Amino acid sequence: MATARSCCAALWLAGSWSWVGAQEANAVLTFESAWDLALRSHPDLRASALEREAAEGATRQAGAWPNPELSALLEDTRRETRTTTWQVSQPIELGGKRAARARVAHSAQQQAESDLLARQAQVKAQLLVAFRGLAVAQEKRRLADELGRLASRAREVVSKRVASGKVSPVEEVKAKVAEAQSRSALAGVHGEWRVARQQLVMALGDPTLSFDKIDGHLEQLPSLLAWAGIDARIAASPALSRARQEIQRREALTEVERAKGTPDVTVSLGVKRDQQVGHTQPLLGVSLALPLFDRRQGALLEASRLEDKARAEQDALQAKLTAQATEAFEQLSTALALVQALREEVLPGARQALEAATKGYDMGKFGFMDMLDAQRTLFDAETQALAATAQAFRADARLLELLGDVVTTP
Repeated sequence: MATARSCCAALWLAGSWSWVGAQEANAVLTFESAWDLALRSHPDLRASALEREAAEGATRQAGAWPNPELSALLEDTRRETRTTTWQVSQPIELGGKRAARARVAHSAQQQAESDLLARQAQVKAQLLVAFRGLAVAQEKRRLADELGRLASRAREVVSKRVASGKVSPVEEVKAKVAEAQSRSALAGVHGEWRVARQQLVMALGDPTLSFDKIDGHLEQLPSLLAWAGIDARIAASPALSRARQEIQRREALTEVERAKGTPDVTVSLGVKRDQQVGHTQPLLGVSLALPLFDRRQGALLEASRLEDKARAEQDALQAKLTAQATEAFEQLSTALALVQALREEVLPGARQALEAATKGYDMGKFGFMDMLDAQRTLFDAETQALAATAQAFRADARLLELLGDVVTTP
């Protein structure tokens, strides 16, 4: 009987921070493989990549010269007196219109690049939250399974001791209640696991993906050092990069409107054949719009104010990012400190208390409620540690979403 009790306690006291599967799995999903899958097939990332390719096409188109125009003019339908004119006209843009237009398109292309990086960071952050959330639910399910087995074995031991007259039948009732409570808790944890699994499937962007379990590595916590120099990371974030590129685009649009105030020139070159006199004449012409009524004053004012608006939006975005990133960083720091305290101080003490209560119950020094309280204390401490771990991963993912991934160059 004491041997069974000791084995039961050993099962409960096994390390809870590394994921250990009790059964062979057909498919184990790691975060690295999940992220590779998302990069290949996530619809949001595909859409952002297509947007970037479209911006590349717009940049190429912005640098194109205007096409020449070929015209033909026939005067008189009679062959003997007919006059035929052939003419090629080429518009020539002045005032730097083409260069300004190219700068607008280039800035838009850079924005598309920043949008893709930002979207990748958002998808990775969502995937990280969902993946770690499932890892936590998976670990909670394992703990609940262990608690259920422990409660069942405890109830069997108590029933035998009641049958032998060593303890009161009241303790058997308490053991049965504890077993029923553990079954109820296990059902709730299994429900949480199913919800977390569905959230991970949706975060991957592939509803057809099938896997049995994940390799969560909950013992590997996020590092505060990864977010060192947070002010520099904020300045280099995809959101602020896009805001700066929006200012550049607005400046280029202002230059476009200013350049439109300079009229373009159209140069024409052609020949004119007069059948009646049998003579062919060369033609050379120049046309120029006269900026008498429309000098783009309103459009230039609009572009200038939108440029100022982009600068104001950048300042507001930087303040917002700084506040949100600082809050997430503090949440990460607090969660890591709590996890460290629970792992190094609370959990070892709770395990020792359970071991002592189990041995004391076998020796008749403690009652069943003492052992049950020790079990619940350890389970609550494990659950609290898992909650703090999940909070740390959520804060880390929030920083990733706000500041983006570190871009390394080979």
